[in-house]
Amino acid sequence: MRISSSMIYQRGLNALQQQTFDLVRTQQQVATGRRILTPADDPIASARALELNQTKAVNSQFANNLAYANDNLRLLENKLVGVGDILQYARERSVQAGNGAATAEDLRYIATDLKSQFEALVALANSQDGQGDYLFAGYRADTQPFAGGLAGVNYAGDQGERTIQVSASRYMPTSFAGDRVFDRSRMIDVTATRPPTADNPTTNEALYSFRGATNSGTGGGLTVSFGSIAINDPDDPDSPRNPDNQGRRYIFTYAETTPGNPATGSFSVEEVVPGVGRNPVATGLAPGSTYAFNGIEVSLPSHVPAANPNDPANIESGDAFEVMVASTNMFKNVAVAISALDDSSGVGPAGGVAFALENLDAALENILGLRAQVGSQMVEAEQLQNLGSDLDLQYATAISRLEDVDYAEAISRLTRQQAFLQAAQQSYVRITGLSLFNFIN
Repeated sequence: MRISSSMIYQRGLNALQQQTFDLVRTQQQVATGRRILTPADDPIASARALELNQTKAVNSQFANNLAYANDNLRLLENKLVGVGDILQYARERSVQAGNGAATAEDLRYIATDLKSQFEALVALANSQDGQGDYLFAGYRADTQPFAGGLAGVNYAGDQGERTIQVSASRYMPTSFAGDRVFDRSRMIDVTATRPPTADNPTTNEALYSFRGATNSGTGGGLTVSFGSIAINDPDDPDSPRNPDNQGRRYIFTYAETTPGNPATGSFSVEEVVPGVGRNPVATGLAPGSTYAFNGIEVSLPSHVPAANPNDPANIESGDAFEVMVASTNMFKNVAVAISALDDSSGVGPAGGVAFALENLDAALENILGLRAQVGSQMVEAEQLQNLGSDLDLQYATAISRLEDVDYAEAISRLTRQQAFLQAAQQSYVRITGLSLFNFIN
C-alpha cells in the first residue's frame, strides 16, 4: 500500500478521536454511576431495564394511590364515628325520657335536644372531603346528597361507591353511598317476628303498638300486621317494604258520642308527622273491625260485655293507642322517636322510648359494621403499602444490577485509557514530525 503524509495524519487523528471517545465514555460512566449510557451500549439489558423502570413507576403510582385511599378512609372513619356518637347520645337521651318521673315539659326539652342532634346528623351525611366532594353521594360527588328535615329527608345521590386502584387487580372503595349508611339502618322483613307482650301484642319486629299510659280501660295495644300493598313485589314475600309506608306514627283514639254508651263509640286515626303535627286519617271506625291503610292492617279492640269489665280487651271512652311503623331509613326512625317525645299527650312516652331504643340500636349496629369494613380496608392498605415497598426494593435492585457501573473496573479502565491516550498523543507528535526535508542540506 502507498504510504502518504495525508494517510498518516488521518490515521493518527482517528486513533486520537477513538481514544478520546473511549476515555470520555468511561469518565461519564464513572460520573453518572451508570454502565448503560445509551441503548446501544447493551440492547438486551437496556430493554429489560426499561421494562423494570416502567413497572417500578406503576408500583410508585400505586403507592401514591394507597396514600390517597388511606387519607379518604381515615376521613370516612371519622365521619362514621361522628354518626355513631350522635346515635349513642340520642339513645342515652331516650333512656332518660323513659324515666317515669319525667314530665311532659322534660320530654319536650329532650325532644328539642334531639332535634339539634338530628340536624347534626344530616350535616354529617352531607360531609365533604378536601376537594369539595360529598362523601356519601355515590358517584354524584358534586351533588349535595341529603336535604330536608324532620318531616322527611330526601337523597339525591346514587348507589355508587367511588374506588381507587391500589394494585394491578384491586380497586378499593373509599366512600359509601348515602343509602347504604343512612337508608339501610335495619331490615324490614315481613317474616321476622318477636314474642308478643301485653304492651306490644304485635309480633312483627318492624311494627309497634302500645296502649296509652293514661287509658282508663285495660285493653292492650292494637294488633298490627303488614298488608299486601306494603310489599313492593306481592309475589315475593321477602321483597322490601314500600318506603313511603315506613317510618310513620299513628294515634288511634276511642270516643263515645254518648258517654257510657258503647254503642256510640268509634275510633279515629291521626298520623303524627314529625316537625309538622297531627293530620287526621280516618274517623268512625267501629270497635272490633280491621282497618287497612298505608300498607298496614290494624285490628281494633272490641267492647267487652258489662258482665266482664276486667277483661284485658276492655276499652273506655278517651282511651288512646299508638302504632309505629319502623323504616329502613335512619332519619325516619329518629324523626319518629323525636315526635313521640315531642307529642306524647294521650299515649305517653313509653312507646316512643321502646321504638327509639330498638331502632337506634339497629342503626348503631349498621354503623359499626361499616366502620369494621373501613378498618379492614385500612389494614389491607397498610399491607399493600408494605408489599409495595418490598417490590420497589426488588425492582431497584434488579435495575441496579443491569444499569449500575462497576466502579473498580471502570476506574481501572479509565486509568488504562488515559495512558493509552497519552501514548497516542506523543506518538502522533513524533510521527507527524517526520519529514525528508529535515535531512536535506
